[in-house]
Order: sequence, then structure tokens, then C-alpha cells
Amino acid sequence: MKSRAGDTAKKILDLAERYLMERGYHAFSYQHIAADLEVKPAAIHYHFRTRAELVTEVLARYRGRFRRWARNHEALTPAARLSAYIELNRSLLADGRIDPFGTLAGEYNQLPENVQDALRLLQTEISGWLAALLASGVAEGVFHFAGPAEDKAVELSCALLGAQQLGRVRGAASFEIVARQIPRSLGLPDSLPPR
Repeated sequence: MKSRAGDTAKKILDLAERYLMERGYHAFSYQHIAADLEVKPAAIHYHFRTRAELVTEVLARYRGRFRRWARNHEALTPAARLSAYIELNRSLLADGRIDPFGTLAGEYNQLPENVQDALRLLQTEISGWLAALLASGVAEGVFHFAGPAEDKAVELSCALLGAQQLGRVRGAASFEIVARQIPRSLGLPDSLPPR
């Protein structure tokens, strides 16, 4: 059974993640979280001394969830894993959120150094996973594109992050345009196989 303090810390992390992915680093405070939990801001500081510490923990937790998600999908074909990854990005937008990297990249120069480090770790991990996926698809003769898999991974990461941001402004149809273009850029039909 979880301790009351552990449960409170999890609630704080959940709220901080939601605010972060909906608003960005500088657009929420401990007061927002405290109001949602109906506690004083000092109660938030008890668990996480600073916003930088809190956001660093949010990013580490997100990385851990991404690792588990990737492990849960590793038995799928490369095309099905790509489809699942696009769906993961689609689900964030449908929930009114944007990938933490997409949210924080615009604020990068104003972020504390430990948050910058955590953000780089997150992007490196996701980009590395995507590059390995693309390389396996090429090796199996499923994906076809010019250049190294690492370069293509950066391109697709940028496309999906941009699609989330554009989808927020112009609606989900903008995201779907990019989602259809990604398979084409890999030499696949417009629609990827279901997971």
C-alpha cells in the first residue's frame, strides 16, 4: 500500500505533467497545483523544493513510461511500431497536450540547466528508439528512404512535434496530414497497419 506522502507526490507529478504539457514551463506555478490539491503551496515544496526539481522528475518519469511503452511494442513489425508511435503522438493532441519536448523546446534557453539536461535525455532516448526502429525497417526491406536512420528519425520527430503544435492551432486534421505523409516518406502506403 502506498504511503500518503507517496500518493501526494504522485498527484503533484500528475498535475505538473498535465500543466507542463498543456501550458509550458513558465505558465504554471506551485499555486496552481496547490489549488487543485486544496493544499498550501508549502505542501508542494515539501515534496519538490523547486519547480526545476519537479519538472526534472516529471521528465524522468515520462522517459520511464516511454521505455515501458517501447518494450510493450517491441514484438510488433516495424510498420506496426511506427503506427503505434504515431498513435501515441495523436493521443496526446486528442487529450489537449503536446509532447514535453514540443512544449519545452521553445522555452529551452530560459530553462534551468537541470531541466535542459533532462529534456535532452528525453529527446535523445526517443530519437534513438525511432532511429533503431527505422534501421530495423530498412533491414527488413519495409522502409525505404535516403540517408542514415538517425537523420530520418530527427526529420520524423520534428514532423510529429510540429504536427502536434499545428494541430493545436488548426485542429486535428492538420496532424492527420502529417500522419499520412510519414508512411509515404518511408515508401509505404498512406495508411500504416493497425497495431
